[in-house]
Amino acid sequence: MSAAGRGSGGKQRNFEIPEDFFDFEGERPEYWQDNPDVRRAVEWLRSFIEPAEWRRRRLAAAQRVYQLIINGAETGTAGRFFDEKDSFAYHLFLAEASIDHVWNYDPVFGSRVVPVFASIGRNVDLLKEVGGIADRIERMVGAERAQPNGPFFELLVAAAYGRAGGTVEFVPEQRGGPRTHDMDVKLHGRDYAVECKRMEVSEFGERERARVRALWGPSAAHLASIMCSTFAQVEFRVAVANLPDNYLTQRTKAWQLSSCEDFEWEDEHGRGRIERLDLGSLQKELENSMILNGSTRLAELLTGRYKRHQSMISSLRIQFADNPRYIAECDYATILEWTPLAPASISGRARDVLRKVADGLGQLPLDRPGVIHVGFEAVEGDSVEALRYDRIGASMADFDPGERPLEYVYTHFLAPESPPDQGWAFDETTDWRAIRPTAPPPLFQSFLVLDAEAEQRLGGHWKP
Repeated sequence: MSAAGRGSGGKQRNFEIPEDFFDFEGERPEYWQDNPDVRRAVEWLRSFIEPAEWRRRRLAAAQRVYQLIINGAETGTAGRFFDEKDSFAYHLFLAEASIDHVWNYDPVFGSRVVPVFASIGRNVDLLKEVGGIADRIERMVGAERAQPNGPFFELLVAAAYGRAGGTVEFVPEQRGGPRTHDMDVKLHGRDYAVECKRMEVSEFGERERARVRALWGPSAAHLASIMCSTFAQVEFRVAVANLPDNYLTQRTKAWQLSSCEDFEWEDEHGRGRIERLDLGSLQKELENSMILNGSTRLAELLTGRYKRHQSMISSLRIQFADNPRYIAECDYATILEWTPLAPASISGRARDVLRKVADGLGQLPLDRPGVIHVGFEAVEGDSVEALRYDRIGASMADFDPGERPLEYVYTHFLAPESPPDQGWAFDETTDWRAIRPTAPPPLFQSFLVLDAEAEQRLGGHWKP
């Protein structure tokens, strides 16, 4: 399948999607394997949406992706591939694409989505037995379509209690009434009130990324104007917000004025290296294949290696393939890899779960033991997650639930990634803390996403 944009110059180019854009005919290639678990989840969740409505929402999701690729992000927008008013549709679109129309699949965001769908699919029979599940999913695909991460997390937690032999029932939402916990669980002869809290990526990290883009912008524009393919690697020793506005511009100019093929520096703000970027490996690969734009495979071909969760800013001059998500030719590229080392940067990203636990505590009833689950994507770097883990241990050791019978807090570190040679990979670390226990922990097999048969090891995923 292919689609093409039309137009020229600075005008927005229209994008037309053919009627058969989501259809595939013929034998499935070996490299494109089916995933029965993902398929079960896709078909189940899709059944809660009218077919005509899903076709409309799926088409809107695809059009947004391709329009953004062809025309770029509008000024002042975040440039996200999904409509923030219907994030659920993009999740379902990607999961469906991974099994039925892979030319639309994005492995970077898909690594966050597909493992969750696979877990839901493995546990779909258990989830169908959960009381109130239909109402919960109907709200996720409908009224709460803008923020599906919380509902997805609730499904994963519900499935975990189901696997442990528990009877699970979602507590009906009381519109206009008091806030309630998410689910009632009967397990090991006890009745539990369970509350789920999903944390998003820190705003601190987003601000730092925006600041680095602004710092690198003048250098990137200049290098593009002279078609000088460049690879820069920088480690910041001070908080990004405190860097001089011309910090990277001065280092780029110093490199160009020097006679060195590569230029290194080290000062009170940080250290770095700038050199010419060799496009040979990428161009050789493009002789026989297309490369997905924005993929880790593209980054690996340009930089010579892959590093999980590496912060990067790239700028390329490319020729689109028939499908504009793929690159057919590239004659210029600039890459900036940056790593925050300042204690203030690491601390600002390593948000504790204390506020989420305190918020969830107020939703627990007084008449039965309570459990709180907090989940987040641990994608800010190993040093950040190690500090976060230490902070959680310290804050939960001193946490006073007051009159609430809170027995345990589970923290779920969810670490998706998109390796160059795989559709997705996933690490998961679970930490549980006894707050005011009167019995053993309700969940001993506490992974939410990974299969119980997955290889496991002691310690956090951030440890070597």
